[in-house]
Amino acid sequence: MRYEYTVTKETEENGEPEIMHAMSWKKLFKKLLLKYPEFSGWCSYINKKGHAQVKGFKNGKIIHERKRN
Repeated sequence: MRYEYTVTKETEENGEPEIMHAMSWKKLFKKLLLKYPEFSGWCSYINKKGHAQVKGFKNGKIIHERKRN
């Protein structure tokens, strides 16, 4: 697989990170929601340009943060 994603569940205790592999972000998103339908937590990875990315989830949906000036 091309990318390695670190998936961390949001729990009352410290969540154990899990490593998942996928070819793209969309494929990981699909795979993650099939495994955990109501997933809450975050997913981090390094994109093809070398920048660290973190995406948050709440109840199976991506949390979009508002961009501020």
